[in-house]
Amino acid sequence: MEGPRLPPSATAHESDDDKPDDPPSVWHRPTSSLPALPSQDPPPHHWRNHSLNLSPLLATPPPSLPPPDSIPELETYVVQVPRDQVYWTPPPEHAKYVEKRRNIPKKNKKNGCSKRLMWFFIILVVFGCLLGAITLILHFAFSPTLPVFAVERLTIKPSNFEVTLRAENPTSNMGVSYLMKKNGVVSLTYKNKSLGRGKFPKMSQAASESNKVNVKLDGSTKNAVLPPRGSKQPVSLVLMMELKAEYEAGPVKKNKEVLVTCDVKVKGLLDAKKVEIVSENCESEFKN
Repeated sequence: MEGPRLPPSATAHESDDDKPDDPPSVWHRPTSSLPALPSQDPPPHHWRNHSLNLSPLLATPPPSLPPPDSIPELETYVVQVPRDQVYWTPPPEHAKYVEKRRNIPKKNKKNGCSKRLMWFFIILVVFGCLLGAITLILHFAFSPTLPVFAVERLTIKPSNFEVTLRAENPTSNMGVSYLMKKNGVVSLTYKNKSLGRGKFPKMSQAASESNKVNVKLDGSTKNAVLPPRGSKQPVSLVLMMELKAEYEAGPVKKNKEVLVTCDVKVKGLLDAKKVEIVSENCESEFKN
């Protein structure tokens, strides 16, 4: 007859622990049965080993966390980069522009230079035509006219002659100034024999102005072979003047050399101080 069952002894318990197939003494809830936690950033590495506490006593406050591991010191690395390496890429439009410039043939460049030279010569020709047109306009608009001279009186003195002339400037838009040409002279001759020589005085005239001028010539009739005193035959004299005429109208200036030749016929050259002028004719011409 069997008596009541006795509790397992200590020896029996120990023997049961030694069996590998026995279930563990503590019951754990599966991880999949836990409620879903909101998504957040993963905890630091030093927290992960202690974050999943699957103890069945969930109501108890979590134990205090151990101090975090010390942050390791940052290490410095030296990287050597070759100088001929380029680590950036230009924008695509820059590469297209460079390729376009490379692909331009040399012929087009030469054509560009030739076009520039052609335009330069065209501009030069146009400028020359304009300058020529302006010069022609100024030449015809401000063209000097030959001065007009006339002998009005001839007076004979013991040692000189005095000739009174009328000078007229027919140019309507330019004034004129008369000067003696360098090495120029005013001479009075009879049959190619010199009777007197002198200088033309400086004189200025406005446009279309007429003035009288007196010219003194040093000389006499002593050495000249003239008709005898009392002869009524006229004597032909030649008065020649070499002048320099400076015409001016504002910024326009023109210099001319004028040669004046006057053929004068007189009576009483040896009888009276005032000689009678029978006829006179003065002609002027520009020498340049």
